[in-house]
Amino acid sequence: MGRSSTSLWTRGSHLTRLDGTERLDVLVVGGGITGAGAALDLAARGLEVAVVEQSDFAQGTSSRSTKLLHGGVRYLPHYEFSLVSEGLREQKVLARIADFLFDPLEFVIPLYAQHGFADAPRWAASGWKAPLALRAGLTLYDVLGGFGRPGGRSRRVGAAVLHELVPALSTDGLEGGFVYSDARTDDARLVLSVLKTAVRRYGATAVGGVRVERIEELQPGFRATLKDEVSGNTFTIRSRAVLAATGSFDPPELSSGTPTIRIVRSKGSHLLVPEDAIPVGGRAVVLPETDDGRVLFIVPWLGHCLVGTTDIPYAEDPAHPVATEADIDYLVRHVRRYMDVPEFEPISAFAGLRALKDVGGGSTAKASREHVVDQPVPGYVQVAGGKLTTYRRIAAEAADQITRALGVKTRSSTDSVPLVGAGMDQVSLTRRLESVAYPAPAIEPSIRRYGGEIERLVELVDDEPSLARSLGDGRTTLADVVHAVRYEAATRLSDVTLRRTHLAWFTDDHARRDAPGIAEVMGRELGWTDPERDEALAAHEHELVAEGL
Repeated sequence: MGRSSTSLWTRGSHLTRLDGTERLDVLVVGGGITGAGAALDLAARGLEVAVVEQSDFAQGTSSRSTKLLHGGVRYLPHYEFSLVSEGLREQKVLARIADFLFDPLEFVIPLYAQHGFADAPRWAASGWKAPLALRAGLTLYDVLGGFGRPGGRSRRVGAAVLHELVPALSTDGLEGGFVYSDARTDDARLVLSVLKTAVRRYGATAVGGVRVERIEELQPGFRATLKDEVSGNTFTIRSRAVLAATGSFDPPELSSGTPTIRIVRSKGSHLLVPEDAIPVGGRAVVLPETDDGRVLFIVPWLGHCLVGTTDIPYAEDPAHPVATEADIDYLVRHVRRYMDVPEFEPISAFAGLRALKDVGGGSTAKASREHVVDQPVPGYVQVAGGKLTTYRRIAAEAADQITRALGVKTRSSTDSVPLVGAGMDQVSLTRRLESVAYPAPAIEPSIRRYGGEIERLVELVDDEPSLARSLGDGRTTLADVVHAVRYEAATRLSDVTLRRTHLAWFTDDHARRDAPGIAEVMGRELGWTDPERDEALAAHEHELVAEGL
């Protein structure tokens, strides 16, 4: 096991630890879900691990997904049965090790006389063959999921029943449809929970705001030059191995010039809409066919409806992809094609990038949707692509390559490692929050956010009752702000408003009214001067604008 650690996890303490480390076993570059998963996997094998992230944990793709933990129904027409089976097996693992972040959900697929189903093979995309193909595919989905998968088995339903399940569905040409089960999650919270498990249980080091400037190959091992993006200072650290999981950013180049994985990017935009604007009856809806031959999802999520996603080649700066007016219009137009709802305005829109291995001269059409694990030189492993549901298996595959290079024989154990917060008892956690007069609308969201860690919120509010003050979304309090700084390494306002919580997405002013109060609390925790607090507020505004909010 790595170094002993306390429950506190602050950027300052971990930066000091990292700067003072003479040599690591593994340096993980990238603090998204794959990097977090790899850090936990390797640390659980007894290795000395540090993960560095150039911005904030989950700031990229890992907080901008469609929030689904799915087996991959859409892979069945392409005969990718092993990929689907793996995703369905991982659902069962995640339901066990991350229960508070795993939420089974029914999905409704309506079929219309005038529309096809884009995910079906061409020969079965429309007409009388479409229901037969869907029935066969969903039956296979149930079989591949085996026994014990959360949620019910798929079923075919008539138009009248379908309209009862989702009253806002358009009935024009509706011929019935299907219902099947998958799950949803909070992707950013999943990343943080995985990292907290690596940090607290296995002594891993995790620092945001640290950029890898250079990686030199040594005999043996590597030397990485790191830059603290806050202070501007640089320092070096030696590591026996390096694992690069940089998502939509190019992996660090090696000093030898050995080629690394080249990626292309595809942008997926999403809308967040008030729940009552698109009544879906607590079920997700699959919009069966778009103008560009795809499907879209409407997913009830954290008291809102999430609509997504697009798939557009992207060649601009990966730091701040935004949903354009054209993206928003595309999504709204398709929602209103299938749902009898009046015109609506999204509260927020965001975009994420899919990082795909470039196998065709920069074309996303030719890029592989499969994850890729590569080892251009011994001990330097890179990961590209993959999906949220199978992050643990992708991380284990990459970690296996690292351990083979290091001569370590320990196998992955993360399928039996509960994440920090797992094993919750919602009734008792609710009572604990009620005991300190926690705002009622924030109780269930807090339990979904932290699981069994709720006791920390209770302690904070018990010591300082004013921290129970609700912020603009009604789901977040000042206690969340303190918790983010002390236990989740937050240092910027946007760390709190965009990723530790989703306050900036769920309020019409995108957390601007709450920002001064948040800055006051963070400043007290982090020792900011008045000018530093003003700087933090200006930086928050800058990031909101860069995000299109």
